[in-house]
Amino acid sequence: MKAHHNYTIPCGLLLICICLLIRYQIGRRRFNRRGIGGLQQFSSYHRAFATSFFERLVLFMGNLCGLAGLLLLALAGINHFKF
Repeated sequence: MKAHHNYTIPCGLLLICICLLIRYQIGRRRFNRRGIGGLQQFSSYHRAFATSFFERLVLFMGNLCGLAGLLLLALAGINHFKF
């Protein structure tokens, strides 16, 4: 008889932690780029476009990690309370 290990909850928590870490890092970078007027400051248009695109892409992937983590935790909860 094999022992069945359930890694759903740790994987879900890890994905949520990754999501929060990504959101924190991007928010911190955006905050540090702000000037006295509250606008983000870039040295050129191309740098602004590339940075914004990259940050949106990484933020989207981080949000997907968060949703996947919530889904895993929900599935673990449903399986735990199953009759």
